[in-house]
Amino acid sequence: MPETGLRWLFVDMNSFFASCEQQMNPDLRGQPVAVAPVLVETTCAIAASYEAKAFGIKTGTPIWEARKKCPHLHVVQARPKLYVEYHHRIREAIETCIPIEAVMSIDEVACKLDRVQVQEPVARALAASIKAAIRDRAGGALLCSVGIAANRLLAKLACDMQKPDGLTVLRPEDMPGAILNLKLDDLPGVGPNMLVRLNRVGILDMEQLWAADAERLKRIWGGINGVRFHALLHGADLPEPKTKSRSMGHQHVLAPDERTMEKATPIIRQLCTRVAERLRTDNFYCQRLSLDIKWVQNLGHNYDDCRFKETQDTYLLLTSLMRLWDAAPRLKPLRVGVTLGDLTERGLHQPDLFDEPEDARLTGAIDRMNARFGKGTIGFGSLAKPMTSKIAFQRVPKLDEF
Repeated sequence: MPETGLRWLFVDMNSFFASCEQQMNPDLRGQPVAVAPVLVETTCAIAASYEAKAFGIKTGTPIWEARKKCPHLHVVQARPKLYVEYHHRIREAIETCIPIEAVMSIDEVACKLDRVQVQEPVARALAASIKAAIRDRAGGALLCSVGIAANRLLAKLACDMQKPDGLTVLRPEDMPGAILNLKLDDLPGVGPNMLVRLNRVGILDMEQLWAADAERLKRIWGGINGVRFHALLHGADLPEPKTKSRSMGHQHVLAPDERTMEKATPIIRQLCTRVAERLRTDNFYCQRLSLDIKWVQNLGHNYDDCRFKETQDTYLLLTSLMRLWDAAPRLKPLRVGVTLGDLTERGLHQPDLFDEPEDARLTGAIDRMNARFGKGTIGFGSLAKPMTSKIAFQRVPKLDEF
């Protein structure tokens, strides 16, 4: 087979959360839709349909501002479980056409092309088949953009070049001309801080970035990541670096009637309970717990943490959390979060000589009862009403977390 230089196909769902809502409710199709974590004017949109984007509404736009831009805007409350269910439907649809190599986020996947699919006509036909499979298995309101290129970074960039419902092929022979019209921060991995660094050393556009050598980018990035970025930009297909999980956590933006320390107490306890369950499910132990409270009215944050021997035990974690919580100022909290850090994989855990066998622990018994009779059947003390799992950028929750 001829060497085409095309190795990866990237699928990026368009306005995913808003599209899921439009698929579920036909009355919302063709309408400006914003998805918000809670139905209050002071929160921000976490997603917007393309009809809403036409009015200048985007992720992070305050709802009160979005309504000014678009008086007939439909604001719907986020349903994370629904989006995870659609995520799995879409994955199943894609895998009827090609195996998924990597799930990049809840609305993005990367697929490695085989020695036949690297031919551009075949790759284009494959992209059309993927779009049709998603429509058939998930719904016509769920559109995607497909990018085809030499590596994941360029395939992701190709996705972003034509939305919605796009298909872009970045051929090696068309580079760099095919991307010179883009802005530097259109590149995956070039955020606001990196943009400032690039501009500071005189790299102001894509042509100058392309011309910069690997050693210069190494200095700008502050290490080997600059060399890696240079290679990827120029079409090298490098393996993804392996990363270790160092922490896991949950956070929650409080509704207006929950913004007192007393009313937020059962919520922070539930966050701790949920992240402890996830710690055990993912087979980790932790040695550090952190509490983060963001106050209302721009009063800043309260951050505190504590350390202990390696544990998975919910009761120990809750006890540690409440010591930090009771020591926090009595101000009005806006957002609360719990993070477990310094993680150790189960296989590397060093048990304490006086530890009880894990199967005999109360925590394990509670996990087994909740697995059998339903999440939340039994727990530790007073907890808030069940909350839905949030969807982070780099992690798709398991369905059994809801």
